[in-house]
Amino acid sequence: MNFQKLKLFWKKLRQYWTLPFRLIIRNETNLHDSFSFKLSPRRIFVIGTLFSILIITLTAILIAFTPLRVYVPGYTNPIEYKLYRQMLTRIDSIEKINAIHKVYLDNFYNLLNDIVVFEEMDAPNEGTKEKRIKDKEKSEQSLKQVNDAADQLLIEITDRTAKTYIPLSQHTTYPTFAFTMPALGKISKQFSIQDKHYGIDIENEKGTLITAIADGVIIGVDDSEKEGNILIIQHGGNMVSLYKNLGLLLKNRGDKVKSGDPIATMGDQSKESQRPFLHFEIWYNGMPLNPVEYFVQ
Repeated sequence: MNFQKLKLFWKKLRQYWTLPFRLIIRNETNLHDSFSFKLSPRRIFVIGTLFSILIITLTAILIAFTPLRVYVPGYTNPIEYKLYRQMLTRIDSIEKINAIHKVYLDNFYNLLNDIVVFEEMDAPNEGTKEKRIKDKEKSEQSLKQVNDAADQLLIEITDRTAKTYIPLSQHTTYPTFAFTMPALGKISKQFSIQDKHYGIDIENEKGTLITAIADGVIIGVDDSEKEGNILIIQHGGNMVSLYKNLGLLLKNRGDKVKSGDPIATMGDQSKESQRPFLHFEIWYNGMPLNPVEYFVQ
């Protein structure tokens, strides 16, 4: 039944689809035709469709390219959207900086407390772990005996009034207490407590490579008009090494370095010397040490 009605409707639509009609606008006063327009159902459909498309297009343009879009529900204010994007970028940067600082602080804490972090395997062997603990205890006992004997010997042969040396027992907290020079060259100025020169000056050519004297973490990077670039490394056992009058820096703050790793190059000459030089200091528990006493000959 419904199919028959639909078929009948389709037949009439086809019959009247192209049937011409005329739209007439007539003046009621003199019955004169002011305007007439020939129409058909097909022409009305085409004109209506084009008009609808035009209205939709204009509306979309107004919403997309004019401030009117702020009045449409669901659209964000352009200023608020810009601020939102800026906040997302800042939050992402802060998260990265926090992650870097966390790694730096963890490494710094481990070095200050002589903590060695072991990366365990996915299936650790309990027997190996227990053996490592026993070996560590034996090592600590042997180290204590060596420290006690060394301290007794050092009391007899060392003048402690100078206060420029540290007990040998404190040296033995390092894997070795003898270091290589941080740079090749001639020592032009020696360590002197009286002259408040708490390090040594090593002369050489500009660009001479400078290396770390021991494992550690770079805790300070600075620059000074008088002393050039400055770099500070925190080592294990509360020891700090200080490098001044640097040129090109090869490491950044927070970087971990190994003994012998390149960290910088020698800078230009200064008012204190006619040639480029490196000013190098070693500090232990807040006390300056004479670096020459700890260099390997």
